[in-house]
Amino acid sequence: MTTDQLKKVYRRMLWIIPGMLLAMIGDYCMGIEPKDSYAISGMISSGWLTIADWRIAVSNIGGLLGTACYSVAALPFAAFLQTLLPDCKSKGERRLLKVYIIGLILGVMCFLYFHLECGTLIYNFNLLYEAAGGNTELAVNMWNRSYMVQIVPYWATFFAFELSILFSWIALIWKGSFKLKKVWILAAPLIVAGIGYLLELLIPWPFNDFVSGFESFGWIVMFLGGRKLVLQAMQEQDKTEEPA
Repeated sequence: MTTDQLKKVYRRMLWIIPGMLLAMIGDYCMGIEPKDSYAISGMISSGWLTIADWRIAVSNIGGLLGTACYSVAALPFAAFLQTLLPDCKSKGERRLLKVYIIGLILGVMCFLYFHLECGTLIYNFNLLYEAAGGNTELAVNMWNRSYMVQIVPYWATFFAFELSILFSWIALIWKGSFKLKKVWILAAPLIVAGIGYLLELLIPWPFNDFVSGFESFGWIVMFLGGRKLVLQAMQEQDKTEEPA
């Protein structure tokens, strides 16, 4: 890539910030529950019944606009990373980099799908609960039937997307393929979500699911690490273009 192309990638990657802030708003709209919420059955929480329709709508809009911004940031980053493939020192390193690139591209579809799917699962239960006249057991049985036809794409999307990014990001930094300090391993979105979960356990928040927006926030942190890689490439490019 030329210096001008690298500068364009560097600028466009900042779109991850508004994108993930919108996603975080969506996360908290469908995630925050009263402190006394409890598990009814499996994934179903009593707190779902407190989530108004407008919150699901805002979450869906946040997911839609956030995914659009993510695409503006992620696709140029993926294109930059593809230029690094010829410089990989081994087949294993090349595979890891390809997995990371694939994970980034999968996000263009997965962010929106997962936001819509999570909101739909909550919304469906609330409608079924009303239709069942407040009969929790009947509502749970009907919800489980609707969930079973969605369970494969729901979890396949999650694992394909999140785990490909998690393991490849960690491995590429650990092996030195990404020339970042080892502490940047903590920037993997699922690790940032884990940090949020730990904070939720340690701090007595007046509500449940403070962790809801941390995975989305993790993408901002990880992309800041990615921008350092682009900056390194720009600096190396400048050295090669200096007159002898």
